Amino acid sequence: MRASFALLLAFVPAIAAYAHPHVFITSRVAVDFDGSALSRVSVSWTFDELFSQVIAADYDKGKKGSFTAAEIEALKKGAFDNLRNYHYFLSFFVDGKRIALPPIRDFAPSISDGKLVYSFSLPLELPIADAQRELRITIYDDTYYVAFDKLSATDIEIHSTDAVEASAAIGKTKVKATWPGQFMPDQIIITMKRK
Repeated sequence: MRASFALLLAFVPAIAAYAHPHVFITSRVAVDFDGSALSRVSVSWTFDELFSQVIAADYDKGKKGSFTAAEIEALKKGAFDNLRNYHYFLSFFVDGKRIALPPIRDFAPSISDGKLVYSFSLPLELPIADAQRELRITIYDDTYYVAFDKLSATDIEIHSTDAVEASAAIGKTKVKATWPGQFMPDQIIITMKRK
């Protein structure tokens, strides 16, 4: 059965109480510093084979294994932009306080080894001080319609500068569950301070 990501997610609110994953994603995250500021967080999602086939069938016309500019625009509109209603499955905390999600930039879908990959970035421009600062990133779907694989340290890259000392770890999320028994994933913890 063909359905876009947006169509699948349209049914999420009605079935949340009975939710189980229908889409499976492996994530990678890169954190970039520019001078003495955290400038950008880049995210890459690799989808399961079944969902990848659905999207490829809908948007990769001619089964080329890649997307033209027109197909990327159609895919973004039909199977990505709607995720703003689900906070793009991201939550950011800076120094213990939740912040509004930065605007999504550089959306680039691709197909790798038969699997759909979404890549995009979020600009932050978070200044780094002498005192240690902390950025926490949780990647989750609060309906549990989409399941994200458990993260490990190898899924996180830090592109630092000579002015910043930064490290990454995995810890418990500060995001509160929205329904009883909800699975809550671990959180990426980026600690940083000026050298």
